[in-house]
Amino acid sequence: MIVQLVGPPACGKRTIGAALAERTGARLVDNHLINDPVFTALGVNGHGSLPPQAIPMAGRVRQIVHEAALAAPADISHIFTNWLVDTPEDARAADEIRNLARIRGADFYPVWLSCDPAEIRDRLVLPDRAVRNKLRDPSMVEDIVSRGTTPAPDDALQLDTSAGSPQAAAAQIVAWIDAHH
Repeated sequence: MIVQLVGPPACGKRTIGAALAERTGARLVDNHLINDPVFTALGVNGHGSLPPQAIPMAGRVRQIVHEAALAAPADISHIFTNWLVDTPEDARAADEIRNLARIRGADFYPVWLSCDPAEIRDRLVLPDRAVRNKLRDPSMVEDIVSRGTTPAPDDALQLDTSAGSPQAAAAQIVAWIDAHH
């Protein structure tokens, strides 16, 4: 199976993905696993805007990671995380994971996460966000919210992560997968 977790920064994608991986045995391919080699080399630190070359460079890393997922043994499942803003480019990026699942012959489960902007603002300053080059600048919350997320596909589970534990969210996702399997 391939699970796609999409949502804004600080909504819990990686934390929920880790809990989901623990429950299912799937491999977590968190977006910062892909972005951080580029972000680190460019000096990105979670504050301020990204340099213009950051996203295209990270896109090249993403393509290699997708190739690796395609080459993985058939019994390996994956969980991909990403923040996809409401643009045509990011809508195509959402479709990449669906197509990856189709090519692999894997069951595909899209999950769109949302979170209250005030909760996002509170989470942005948590110390564990600095471990990876995650956005930590509270002044950018308005920009995050104003961009919106790529609309959820009709077959997606939509889950509000403003309250509750990551383990509870993972359990809800597993129940949804079991019901649709």
